[in-house]
Amino acid sequence: MRILRNPTGMQPCVLVLGMFDGVHRGHQALLMAGVELAEKTGLSLNVCTFEPHPLRVLRPEMAPLLLTTLTERAQLMADFGVDNLCILNFDKATAAQSPEDFMAALTREFQPRHVVCGFNYSFGHRGAGNGETLRAYGAAHGFDVTIVPEVVLGGETVSSTRIRGLLRQGSIREATRLLGHSYTLSGRVMDGKHIGRTMGYPTANVAIPERKALPAFGVYACWMQAEQRIYPAVVNVGRHPTLPEGSVTVEAYALDECLSLYGKKVRLLFLDFLRPEKKFDSVEALKTQIDRDADEAREYFAVLR
Repeated sequence: MRILRNPTGMQPCVLVLGMFDGVHRGHQALLMAGVELAEKTGLSLNVCTFEPHPLRVLRPEMAPLLLTTLTERAQLMADFGVDNLCILNFDKATAAQSPEDFMAALTREFQPRHVVCGFNYSFGHRGAGNGETLRAYGAAHGFDVTIVPEVVLGGETVSSTRIRGLLRQGSIREATRLLGHSYTLSGRVMDGKHIGRTMGYPTANVAIPERKALPAFGVYACWMQAEQRIYPAVVNVGRHPTLPEGSVTVEAYALDECLSLYGKKVRLLFLDFLRPEKKFDSVEALKTQIDRDADEAREYFAVLR
């Protein structure tokens, strides 16, 4: 799959529109509709999205933290057979475009034969355009439009907002159910204070991507992918209140391994929430709890196997 920024002169295609933060089950319904059309017509499957998130431009104070980085979104979309992920720059000029100008530019640059969007997709100045606007325009300009209805789980619409709320609660299993895949965090391992190593738990201090939505502070069972291998791991997300340093960190310990990963990229797949973050009265009490966390994680993975 190719990642194209502000592409022009594309070949006729099936075009799927949306923000796709999280590539959750609702987004997957859009992608599957696009895949079906692409296979039926023999056309390439292109996804068109914006960067940055429109709220970063329109209402910065309301802009959400993101479930997925652009790289993570691309990896998930590639699994669905997307040929091109097309990133359109969103700025104030884009925000001021009329729906008609936006649709004319899409038609000119992408030559869509079929367009797929969600039930709540909006575009153009003040969000004046929607799926029905696209459908009417397409009828006059040579393309069909499929509007995919909402996906409902647990009596509520699956949405990025709902999943972010679940992460804030530490509800990893429910977030996974709505995502249709594990919440992940990918980053390079940075040098830290080596406190875990002094306690017998050499941890990888994973850099947090900018504007990445994190789960509730606490301890998690995760898979850790590193150097073409995957390890069961216990991961702490938080501020280390017992040994405070102020900044939020993500510390991963590959169970019963002593890995040297400084400067290397790792990927964490969050599986389950073990306990919330807690301040302990002493380093010894913290060490005792870490021993318990590691044992609980071992039991968790023993059941998985």
